[in-house]
Amino acid sequence: MSKIKFNYNQLELPFGERRSKAISIDDRQRMFWFLTTTSLLSLIVYIYAINATAHHIAVRENLEKKVVEMADNLGTLSFDYIELANAVTIETAHEYGFKEVKQPLYVTRGAGDSLTLNTVKR
Repeated sequence: MSKIKFNYNQLELPFGERRSKAISIDDRQRMFWFLTTTSLLSLIVYIYAINATAHHIAVRENLEKKVVEMADNLGTLSFDYIELANAVTIETAHEYGFKEVKQPLYVTRGAGDSLTLNTVKR
């Protein structure tokens, strides 16, 4: 078996010599305050989003309750309307001043594409 020859520089990535740079204290302080400010702003936005979500859920629940109440009220009103419509007779119409028409006027479709009031006796 032959011996493999290698160099210790072969174990590094081929991007050239590795350069090291020292970070100054001013840069570290700026980095600290930047990260601290970013973290606090993120926390504030997160708390606001949770609060807005909870508020919108409560508003939606109230609106759903109002929709159910209005649907019930609409059902009651429609039954009242049907009851009143069935109570109308010829006698009640005469009491309110309505009269029967001897010669009613009808709207019929003419030869063209327009509607006309047909008052001519045939």
